[in-house]
Amino acid sequence: MRQLAHSTAMTYPRAHLVDPDGGIYHVCSRCVRRAFLCGSDLTTGADFGHRRDWLERRMLALSDIFAIDLFGYAVMSNHYHVVLQIVGDRSGSWSDEVVVEKWLALFPRQANSEIAEQASKAAKFEILSNPERILVLRQRLSSLSWFMRCLNEPLARLANREDQCKGRFWEGRFKSQRLLDETAVIAAMVYVDLNPMRAGIATSVEDSRHTSIHRRLASQTGDEMMSALNAPGEILPVSCSLDDYQALLIWTALSQLSKRPITKRAQRTLAQSNAPNPTMWLEHYLPKPHRWQRAIGSVQCLKDYAKDLNQCWIKTQSMRLLA
Repeated sequence: MRQLAHSTAMTYPRAHLVDPDGGIYHVCSRCVRRAFLCGSDLTTGADFGHRRDWLERRMLALSDIFAIDLFGYAVMSNHYHVVLQIVGDRSGSWSDEVVVEKWLALFPRQANSEIAEQASKAAKFEILSNPERILVLRQRLSSLSWFMRCLNEPLARLANREDQCKGRFWEGRFKSQRLLDETAVIAAMVYVDLNPMRAGIATSVEDSRHTSIHRRLASQTGDEMMSALNAPGEILPVSCSLDDYQALLIWTALSQLSKRPITKRAQRTLAQSNAPNPTMWLEHYLPKPHRWQRAIGSVQCLKDYAKDLNQCWIKTQSMRLLA
């Protein structure tokens, strides 16, 4: 592979950025030009708030089909964020029949009818008799690209039909960011959950609708350990309670406005995620708007990741801190 010494602005092949065996990623997809995913268009006055429900329902439904754990999300007016883990070996444990059923749930044969049921049975029988096809489908069900395709394409069709137009709805490829250690995972989750407050459309964590923290607060108790949204038994890589996570969210939001001494509960959460100190948390680990990196993690993790990509270095949030 050709070495890229200073290629942080260049497009890098998705196959080299996403590990087919799994990994944890922060993903973002944005609408093209002035298209609105959700919210109100100030120019036309049209309200697209119902599309947030489309996206949330679709995202949660897909997380039950694909071999992924959903850690966090936020649906904004013209883009959305997702933090998820691809569990590569999970699809390997599924039977051939389960793989085919999941695939046909994604791509049903026809509209609901007796003919559709017959077509589905025929398709299932046809795929089950083709081991090579099943292998391909098994791989797709643990693929980040296929997850994003199955999330974005139906939403684009629905939105274009509603807007009575044709053409591209999403701004090309989705962006993905590899999260290399526990601190990077919790930092991406915090960044994503704080999106509505950072954009000024929510004044508190509790008011941040259409985010993973809003869903967690509505369905979990504060002393419960944080787990994947689609798999309550799957504890997150960072072992912390919902109360501790919420305290870290609040302190981080306040500290981004003005420097604040860290609270004991927020400090405890940072310690559980192995964050070096509050300054490194804010300036190195926490993602920054309009500064997209290929990966987030400790200095050593970034060096190892750059070596795996055959690069000299990976751009960080604050080079001053790492000098």
